[in-house]
Amino acid sequence: MTSDQKLLTSEEKLLAVLSHGGFFLFPIIVPLLIFLLKKDSEFVRNHAREALIFHLTIVIAGYISAILAIILIGLFTAVAVVIFALVVTIIAIVKAAEGKIYHYPLTSQWAQKL
Repeated sequence: MTSDQKLLTSEEKLLAVLSHGGFFLFPIIVPLLIFLLKKDSEFVRNHAREALIFHLTIVIAGYISAILAIILIGLFTAVAVVIFALVVTIIAIVKAAEGKIYHYPLTSQWAQKL
């Protein structure tokens, strides 16, 4: 455990977990609200920013897959997108609960620019 992890409050960890876990109920909305409202914790803002960009990307990929499903090619991509999103979201939740920073694959470079 690093010294940074000792300084994190349970509220910060909870908000970081909620940023990622919001994917299951209100993707985009939950991390956006947390990102906008919790300005005093860089840990929480980092997790909210990562989750926000990832959720946006997955929602867009889902819409594209749905459109492609009309011609049957999207069924595979839709399943792949859902499995990928579930796995990396669960990993992000675990890392946030442990007080660690997590960067989503594929979207992290965009989140860092926000």
